[in-house]
Amino acid sequence: MLNPLAVRTIVLVSGERFPVLVSRATGEPVFEPTVYSINELRATNKAANTIEHALRSVMLLLFFLDVRNIDLAQRMREGRVLDVGEIDALSALCREPTGGVLLAAAGIQQQSSQRVAHAALEKVRNNPKRHSAKQVCSATAANRIRAIRDYLGWLVNGYLSRQGGPAALEAAWMRCRFTLDARVPGKRNRDSIGQREGLPPDVLKRLLTVASPDAAENPWRSRHAKVRNYLLIRWLSDLGLRRGELLNVKISDIDFRAEQVTIARRSDDPGDPRRHQPLVKTRDRIIPLSAQLCSLTLSYVTSIRSQLRGARRHEFLIVADRSGAPMSLSALNDVFAGVRRAFPGEFQNLEPHVLRHTWNDRFSEAMDKAGVTPDDEHQMRAFLMGWSPTSKTAHTYTRRHTRRKARTVSLAMQTVQFERAKK
Repeated sequence: MLNPLAVRTIVLVSGERFPVLVSRATGEPVFEPTVYSINELRATNKAANTIEHALRSVMLLLFFLDVRNIDLAQRMREGRVLDVGEIDALSALCREPTGGVLLAAAGIQQQSSQRVAHAALEKVRNNPKRHSAKQVCSATAANRIRAIRDYLGWLVNGYLSRQGGPAALEAAWMRCRFTLDARVPGKRNRDSIGQREGLPPDVLKRLLTVASPDAAENPWRSRHAKVRNYLLIRWLSDLGLRRGELLNVKISDIDFRAEQVTIARRSDDPGDPRRHQPLVKTRDRIIPLSAQLCSLTLSYVTSIRSQLRGARRHEFLIVADRSGAPMSLSALNDVFAGVRRAFPGEFQNLEPHVLRHTWNDRFSEAMDKAGVTPDDEHQMRAFLMGWSPTSKTAHTYTRRHTRRKARTVSLAMQTVQFERAKK
């Protein structure tokens, strides 16, 4: 079973990135989702990534309706939307990863053809051959259900305003909305084991060793790739940047004399040729560069990057290996995937964002050694990370440091207890 729809991003003359839901067969935009994204999402200044995620949720809904042979327009004419069994099946699909959606929908389609819709739901849920073992996180499932709810509400309200519709439709929609809201997974913060953490110091040291341009174990071939990849790993680990922030840095953002860099917001930059533009999600800021990192960067710009003809056409610091074009987000991910493949088992969970967690662990250790007060530490961390001064995001990035301190305190308490028992 193939999904007949896809989300494509177009770049307007102004530089704006605008995601569109299109038919794979014709390449043409699907009418109602396109109107919805323009009038409801783009008109309220939603970010391109937000619009894309919403359209992917709408795509899941349309795929579900197609598999179930549900004509939503006919339903609304009859004063109906979706019944409880259908909403349960749809909510189950919202918990599936992309590949799992197709498998689960295939199971729904087969059972639906046997006219046992409610029984089909349970069979699809409980059949391990059709139900994917790994599901998306609760937050992703919740966002999908909310996006589908908002789109359905827009359709129903639009129909009521244009056609008037049967009196039962508004009541049917209120029941449908209530049922969808009830299926939104709640926040669960009980599972602390297995969550993303920074690299242990020895693993970080090993990473920097094998990534060094002159290391015999360096996994990359060209000189440019060796130097560039080492540089980007150093920028991510030394500064704690997000991958989009790094790929958004231009040479003109770097003040080599003052040894500092400006992390600037450039949403819909017409000078950025990348269809999926790397973005700065947090606040813009100026952060210092060490003399060593500044020297390493300057050497890359003048001796390595300058050798690529394509790199002379733009100012972005990190460029593709052969073309010299600005490096894409997927290409940056591939760098880390290459490290994992080259050293099986050594860097199992390595990805760009893990280095942001690693930086926060190191920052916590430095603050502990310096005796900085918790309030001052919070303010400094928030500034360097680009967070609001009142943000509580730091808790997400300090799991390893917190766990290590808790372990130390716990062992100390146990030791004291044993010593007291001996007396």
